[in-house]
Amino acid sequence: MSRNRIPLEQQTGNLTKEDKERKRLEQQAVMTGDDDLRRTPSWLIDSVAKAEYKRVLKDLKNITIMGNLDLANIVGYCNAYAMYRKATEQLAGEKLIVEKVSASGASYKAENPLIMVQKKYAEEMRKFASLCGMTIDSRLKAAAMKVEKVKDEIKDEFGDI
Repeated sequence: MSRNRIPLEQQTGNLTKEDKERKRLEQQAVMTGDDDLRRTPSWLIDSVAKAEYKRVLKDLKNITIMGNLDLANIVGYCNAYAMYRKATEQLAGEKLIVEKVSASGASYKAENPLIMVQKKYAEEMRKFASLCGMTIDSRLKAAAMKVEKVKDEIKDEFGDI
């Protein structure tokens, strides 16, 4: 079974001219403009999502790999966040175990359905957050890539010391 391809940013060792060109192309493919991110998208579902968009964008601007192509993931995170908040607020005023009636008319106790809604949006938030660099793992990976880039730039400038 073959291994997953490692981005050149994370590879160690000497690179051939072909590898260096591929590395340049990888960097070019990662960097995109960010002008679409500056405008709050109209398709955010409510004011909570819009406020979260403005909040996270302020911090995401420090991560230089974010760009126009990440807009859908950021909006997905913000919409999931707004729905998670809504489910949590509704759940706060209700019991966690509710009385239900089966098709046969028998009464039984079950978990409040809002708990599943809350879990669903929490999972969506986690997935989108990871894609957007909002988790510690994704930020550490981006930081490692930046450190390697600086090392490579120094090596290209001065050679092996």
